[in-house]
Amino acid sequence: MRRAQRLAIASLATACVGAVVPTEASARSFTIKQAVPHLTTVDLREAGASHGDMLAFEAAITGEDGTTGTLSGILVTVDLPDASGDLLEDRIGHLTFDLGGGNSLVVAGKSVYPDQGVEMSANTPQLRAVIGGTGTFVGARGQVTTTRNGDGSYTHSFELVE
Repeated sequence: MRRAQRLAIASLATACVGAVVPTEASARSFTIKQAVPHLTTVDLREAGASHGDMLAFEAAITGEDGTTGTLSGILVTVDLPDASGDLLEDRIGHLTFDLGGGNSLVVAGKSVYPDQGVEMSANTPQLRAVIGGTGTFVGARGQVTTTRNGDGSYTHSFELVE
């Protein structure tokens, strides 16, 4: 009887260990082009750049397959350039890529901006997390690399882990 119990316990333990071993995830990569955004700065507290200032924006977007939609986002200033030589402004962002038909991607994370710059520096990629989605993107996770182009448009390169 004891031998049967030991075998059962060993089998159960092996099954449990096998269940938590991660499998190789498949990846899905694609690019979304963004038109020049419409920007609205919300200056809070004292005049000029200060902690908590917000930047709201909206822009037309187009997927590689021709799908069109809207990118809406908000950025909140959390760090300002200072006398110690820090020349960049840090902002926490929340962005929603709405591709229509109930299909959207949600992105969040920190990015850096030049001192007194409303937009990101051109050709300086920024990395943020994909934290969710809806429709064909339900449960999305991964990252997006955003680059501001010289003409003021943006390129968003997504890497989703499924």
